[in-house]
Amino acid sequence: MQRLSSSMVCLAVLTALTVGVGLCAQTIGEGKRTAGVLPPTLLLESRAAVERGVAALMERQESNGSWLHSPAVTALACVALQHGHAPKYGIGRERSVERARRFVLANVRDDGAICTADRAYVNYSTAICLATLALLDNPADIEIMRKARTFLIASQLDEDHAKHPTSKDDPFYGGIGYGSRGPMRPDLSNTQWALEALALTDHLAREPIAVDPKEAEQADLAWAKALRFLEAVQNIEKTKDGAWIVSKKKDGGFVYQPDKSKASDKQGDKEALRSYGTMTYAGLKSMIYAKLKRDDPRVKAAMDWARKNYVLTENPGMGDEGYFYYLHTFAKAHSVYGDDTLVTPDGKKHAWRVDLARQLLRTQKGDGTWINEKSGRWQESMPELVTSYALMALELALGERVPAND
Repeated sequence: MQRLSSSMVCLAVLTALTVGVGLCAQTIGEGKRTAGVLPPTLLLESRAAVERGVAALMERQESNGSWLHSPAVTALACVALQHGHAPKYGIGRERSVERARRFVLANVRDDGAICTADRAYVNYSTAICLATLALLDNPADIEIMRKARTFLIASQLDEDHAKHPTSKDDPFYGGIGYGSRGPMRPDLSNTQWALEALALTDHLAREPIAVDPKEAEQADLAWAKALRFLEAVQNIEKTKDGAWIVSKKKDGGFVYQPDKSKASDKQGDKEALRSYGTMTYAGLKSMIYAKLKRDDPRVKAAMDWARKNYVLTENPGMGDEGYFYYLHTFAKAHSVYGDDTLVTPDGKKHAWRVDLARQLLRTQKGDGTWINEKSGRWQESMPELVTSYALMALELALGERVPAND
């Protein structure tokens, strides 16, 4: 099945907000949301909450167009503002987004990376910035996006990696890490950001936009390698005849690395690594980007885990840690999967958009921001970052396209 064009990608996303390529026609059709997904009162309350959040983010933008002087945080905030339904701040919001875009572009490096001068978290930063530029869809940024794609693909651990070539037998094969100094240790968090960016810009490697016909072949190979890494971080077993199954020890969820789960007290081969919410949803949406179908045993296993662990008051397996990152990943994964409801093992039917919107309304602060008051791990003590996560999640819950001239 041919991948989606740039315009189709952005349509699927913003019904969903930040991503949704490689889906079947039926799923894409289910993703084209309009106003009315939420009950009328909740819809109005959610729009008002988005408007408060947009105002709070705009107030915290630095004079150089950034948030926290970070290209990655700026890119996340830019997406949250770009798709925030806030008529009151129409022109000002557009200017804020453009200032943010210019800050991101000011951090483009000669090798295609988009990061600070010290190259901290270079792959993470490049992936998020590339995804944002793709969603902003400014024709002037095409060559920058093309180089950033090349950089990310070259960062994938494989036989041709410049600094850490490895074989297909390596469980880390096909993954992408932070790219900072030190040993190459790919993880699912970085990999899912990179795959999101590659998915949103996949059209750049295809006719008629591609410069070299080999670009499509290289892109397909990158996806095949990524699937190997996703298999290594999913708690699922493979039988001798090659079938994927869930067992007592393998529950279908995902972990951070092949030998590490942030949800386990002990790491290593002697203990089965526990699946947890953020990584399971990261794995689920990454499999969809890679064009695995909904009836694929790996996708079904991840969705079964999601049904068994459906909760919005905590990050399942991690409690309060990474909570808003969880909500944001939860929303993306369910959006690209395509169903508005899911049934838990007790037979109850849950409208995830409604549940998510209500939870985000409950947790918004009086000044319009969101912050993780119970755990500051992974920078969730920073309102700029957490508000961006929350706004993106709430906009996904709304399930409506934002008028271009609001």
